[in-house]
Amino acid sequence: MTADTVTVTSSVRRRTYEQLKALILSHAVRPAEKLSEIALAKRLGVSRTPLREALMKLEEEGLVTSERNVGYTVADLDIETVCHLLEVRKALDVLAAELACDRASDDDLAAIRDVVRQIGELRKDDTSAENMARRLELGLEIHRVVVKATGNEALLRATDQIYQQLRLALWMEVLWVELGDSDYEEHRAIAEAIGARDREAAARAAAFHVQSSLENLVRLNEVTKLRRLPRGV
Repeated sequence: MTADTVTVTSSVRRRTYEQLKALILSHAVRPAEKLSEIALAKRLGVSRTPLREALMKLEEEGLVTSERNVGYTVADLDIETVCHLLEVRKALDVLAAELACDRASDDDLAAIRDVVRQIGELRKDDTSAENMARRLELGLEIHRVVVKATGNEALLRATDQIYQQLRLALWMEVLWVELGDSDYEEHRAIAEAIGARDREAAARAAAFHVQSSLENLVRLNEVTKLRRLPRGV
């Protein structure tokens, strides 16, 4: 295989993944809809190999689910389940913020500040897929950096598991909710409290941030219900 062939193959894989993700996030394919690989391959103008690779990657991101002998289905946003996960996330995030106040090294604090700086540099009016993906990536990274600063591997594993299950909800929040500067301000408040090693302030900031996500997702759920209504209703 030549270098040019490798480049083209990589480009097709990436394009297939991005196009399929866009179909899901724009509701061009609806939540809980079963996906036909044959129909999708024809729709995107690709073979089933890059399509299957895209589906596997999207499953890792929580945007589709798979079932043996059934295939892939678009993940659904179950607000009740999300609320339960957010309750657990709140407890974990508050604990992580408190422990980071006690245990974070100077390097850890610098890493936290750096991620917050990158969040602040994102253009809030840029709705490109690349910018939105970067926004979600940094929003997840700041929490991972805080948890790593605690030195608690069990907490890191538990947090990773919860955030993985919340990935669809977080994608939808970034895509559909007008966050403005709120995510940056909330993350900055957490970082500043940890930097000051103020456990109470860090806990309050972490809890407030999760509560904001919960309120955003309740509103998002109402919007999603409206989008699912038949035309003319």
